[in-house]
Amino acid sequence: MNIFNKLYASSLYIESIKIWQKITNKKRYRIALGVSAGAILGLLYWNFIGCTGGTCPLTSNPYNTVLLFSVMGGLFAKDKKNEEVTIEKKNEQL
Repeated sequence: MNIFNKLYASSLYIESIKIWQKITNKKRYRIALGVSAGAILGLLYWNFIGCTGGTCPLTSNPYNTVLLFSVMGGLFAKDKKNEEVTIEKKNEQL
């Protein structure tokens, strides 16, 4: 691999990072990504770890597990801006 291919690959990587940062800076997209990631993780949790006996109301049904993890993913993704604002306020006080 010559130097031009390496430079081109690194520039593509940098551009993809910039695009990803633009997407995640928008609140709607960040929450949508959190909800979808939570749904996927909830389905995986139900499939590999979930309760099969039916005694656990949240993990025995895949719909409940996906819904619970989706809500948690959306709430987790929503809090990013609040953390950034508090960090900026702390920096201004110093």
